Amino acid sequence: SVFPSAMAVAFPCTVLAAVLRVMIDRGHFGWIGEEDSILKETQAWAGFSFLVGFLVVFRTSQAYSRFWDGSSATHRMRAEWFDACSSLMAFCRNSIGLEEEVSQFQNVLVRLFSMLHACALAELEEVNAELANIDEVHSMHYDLIDPQGLDEETLLTIKHSNSKVELIFTWIQFTIVD
Repeated sequence: SVFPSAMAVAFPCTVLAAVLRVMIDRGHFGWIGEEDSILKETQAWAGFSFLVGFLVVFRTSQAYSRFWDGSSATHRMRAEWFDACSSLMAFCRNSIGLEEEVSQFQNVLVRLFSMLHACALAELEEVNAELANIDEVHSMHYDLIDPQGLDEETLLTIKHSNSKVELIFTWIQFTIVD
């Protein structure tokens, strides 16, 4: 939740504002209460309040828009990969290859697409966080479609790769071409 971090910023500011208001009311800051002070002009406060309000609304709107753009792109990415995988499965129905080889091809392909999506989400998560260990990435703990169906060398190569998404994508291309 964002409330604890927001409170950590807002509460000290609130206390400071209240203390200053009490001190001004008791006359500790006489120069603020003078008649010719700009702080007594309502137009200055209205202009300042409008500007701050406009900036807050504009920045919030921009952030909201960027969030939904990113979320939509992530869902579109998943849909495109699902579409590609399901099309490849459909093309295999009329294959003239051995049934066992076709089944092996389909199984490897589904596992690689599953890992591709999880690694892409993990990479998106890592971009905005400074993590010391890959185990801290939540996306690395997603359920995959039978990763043990791949050989141990493949799994270790993915684990130690710095470019997991690109590596898996390349393997998918090689699997399709072979």
